[in-house]
Amino acid sequence: MDRHRGVATEPLPPLRSRLLGAWDALLVFAGDAPPERLAELAELGSWPERPVLARLMAQAAGERPGPEPERLDHRADRPAALLAALAEARTRTAEALERIAERPELALVSADSALGPLPLLTQVHAMGHELALAAIRCGSGGGSGGRGVAPAPVPAAVTDAGVAAMVDVVGALACRQGLRVAAGIWGEGTGGWSFRAGPDGWRTLPGRPDDVPGVEGAAATVLGVPAGRGALPALLARGELRLHRIGGLMALAPLVEQVPGLPGGALLRRAVGMVGLLGRLPGVR
Repeated sequence: MDRHRGVATEPLPPLRSRLLGAWDALLVFAGDAPPERLAELAELGSWPERPVLARLMAQAAGERPGPEPERLDHRADRPAALLAALAEARTRTAEALERIAERPELALVSADSALGPLPLLTQVHAMGHELALAAIRCGSGGGSGGRGVAPAPVPAAVTDAGVAAMVDVVGALACRQGLRVAAGIWGEGTGGWSFRAGPDGWRTLPGRPDDVPGVEGAAATVLGVPAGRGALPALLARGELRLHRIGGLMALAPLVEQVPGLPGGALLRRAVGMVGLLGRLPGVR
């Protein structure tokens, strides 16, 4: 596992296809979204005062970014402006990936993030998680409860990129904590992603190894598990989520306890903290 850094040391073309494919699907999804829900995607846009990835790419290139600009609230902007900002963000993502393709050494440059230092390409890829979460909020009507409207299905390309990003970042953080652990997230039946981490590195791969603990369920359900104490048991009892080899999830305990803002933290924290209870619920294997 030495020198493996998840997707950052895997071939770039599949990552580029997955992330830009998620952006393309999101743009179609956004174009079909009711205007009152489109605001949930505003944070994903590239705005004049906050161009997407600019500070991250500058830091990786050894430049000194200026002061962090004020974060303006664009949720009330007109739909045309929101859609244009999303399209610009997709363009900037493609440009960042092209720059990394031209200078492969940038992929593994450690750059600051809200979760601490992580490789540049790990962070660019992690954008897929942000896309998926925002699309889930948009499709469900965000905090409005949907006003009686059925949730809009989030494109599979977006949720797959979200799961891949979540799994990869958790693997990176497990490696940084010196943990030897493996875990995965799988869609209904087939597909999904898993990681294996150790003190020297981590690998993030598509598929479903038989010996890896993890969570199975619709990707939008897995990604959207709320932090409420009763959410996870209810999803398990209804069969919307299934946990496999749950004893192995205990190896993640140091991570979920020590890393605020962990992607998927609500799900992992509740799973790790309730292993005894979950073992008596339907859907646990």
